Amino acid sequence: MSQFSENENWYVCSIVVQARPEKLEQVKAEILAIPTAEIHGEKPEEGKLVVTLESNHQLALADLMDEIKDISGVIVVSLISNYLDEK
Repeated sequence: MSQFSENENWYVCSIVVQARPEKLEQVKAEILAIPTAEIHGEKPEEGKLVVTLESNHQLALADLMDEIKDISGVIVVSLISNYLDEK
């Protein structure tokens, strides 16, 4: 999935998205519209998604998390882990 050059740092974070179960499909579609987002797991009955985000700028990850938080039906976004691969 990485689209960054070898000379750039690469950041990835793992988040859990809690959404209203009845809005989960809409939330998933909007997350998957983000080019550097992947959904790795879900509990539809609980409205939970496990998502990774990638960027070559750490602050961009925070912006992406805010973008997901603002999706209609999302209750909370929780950061689980953050990783930096320095080049």
